Amino acid sequence: MKRKVKVGDGLRSNKIKRAIINLLGLFAWFAPWKGFRMMFHKLRGTKIGKGAEIGYMVFIDNRRPELVNIEENATITSMCNILAHDLSMRYIDGTEIIGNTIIKAGAFVGMNSTIMPGVTIGKNCIIACGSVVTKDTEPNSVYGGVPAKLLKKIDGNLH
Repeated sequence: MKRKVKVGDGLRSNKIKRAIINLLGLFAWFAPWKGFRMMFHKLRGTKIGKGAEIGYMVFIDNRRPELVNIEENATITSMCNILAHDLSMRYIDGTEIIGNTIIKAGAFVGMNSTIMPGVTIGKNCIIACGSVVTKDTEPNSVYGGVPAKLLKKIDGNLH
């Protein structure tokens, strides 16, 4: 669920801590082993379930990584953006949009996709490469495009 807040409301860390969190994000980008990538993202505050996979150069929100939840056995491929905040209204009315971004169990996010703040990717959902997901997705389905639209329902037994 997305909500509109005054810019900076609810940020729990000072500038030094945020700088460290952003530095950890750089290490997570280039870590050669997936275990290291997961560790650096977890240190930043992202919740990551057992068996999840995060590819190289995955950007998980730099401002509010604690609002991102990646459940067990979910896969996020290289160069994806997972956002939990949107500062586009900052200069208009001094607000930002924030929301918990959830990648449910068994979901697959294709390369170079963007998941916007407050979106839930359904269980066993597949997001096609290069998609921009702006709304919640249904479980056991395939989404693709800009903005992402339902392409196909799939059998829940993927294995």
